[in-house]
Amino acid sequence: MARGLVSSLLRAAALAPGLVLCACAHEPPAPEFITPKGAEFVAEMFGYSQAVRVGPWVMVSGQVGFDSKTRGFPPDLKKQVELSFSNLEAVLKLSGASLSDVVEITTYQLDMTRFDDVVTIHNDVFGDHRPAWSAIGVSALALPDIQFEVSALAYAPKGRSKPAAEPEAADAGKAPAAK
Repeated sequence: MARGLVSSLLRAAALAPGLVLCACAHEPPAPEFITPKGAEFVAEMFGYSQAVRVGPWVMVSGQVGFDSKTRGFPPDLKKQVELSFSNLEAVLKLSGASLSDVVEITTYQLDMTRFDDVVTIHNDVFGDHRPAWSAIGVSALALPDIQFEVSALAYAPKGRSKPAAEPEAADAGKAPAAK
């Protein structure tokens, strides 16, 4: 059995020497946990990071429509969706990525009868950039006032995370645009 395994490994090495070298010659990148200034309480209270960067990959936790100016959630779904995407863009930027690096998003929404509103804002945010998208209707989110949440996966090989900075104030009247 061991001879068969060795033989298989040698064949694999002959067919894909770069793959074998890459897998053996380098340590995997260490995860970098991203928490914007002002959001430390979220990490402390709930035990998670806003984003984690591992090499070129950035995984962004669910961003909600929290308005840092009013310290609350607007009652209007459209405003929450716009703020959620603005907050997503700010966390991506802090992680060394942008909306144009996003390869997949997952959205969670209480009222799927208003999905057209979300699609309109999504299209305004991403423009011609079309990441994969799973839209999920749910009966509840983490807090009673939250109506919408978006998480993302981005691939940004040239980006590096930046030191924690003040979170950019989200403009609830304008959705961000993919760069």
